[in-house]
Amino acid sequence: MDLTLDEQRLIAEYRRLTPAGRDDLLAYASTLVRRAGGEKENDTATDQCRLKSAELRPEAEKTPVFTE
Repeated sequence: MDLTLDEQRLIAEYRRLTPAGRDDLLAYASTLVRRAGGEKENDTATDQCRLKSAELRPEAEKTPVFTE
């Protein structure tokens, strides 16, 4: 993975933080995301797709397999 110089600096600064500092930074970042409307409380992920329940899947049927 190729990172820019700014991205490498951010990673280096994050690694220098104490565990309490990391927790504070992550808490602050999550509040910024909530304020921006990117995440709603008690909401499910939006990048998921659901399979159609009416879709027939013959390979998933529970039928006995006969071999000779």
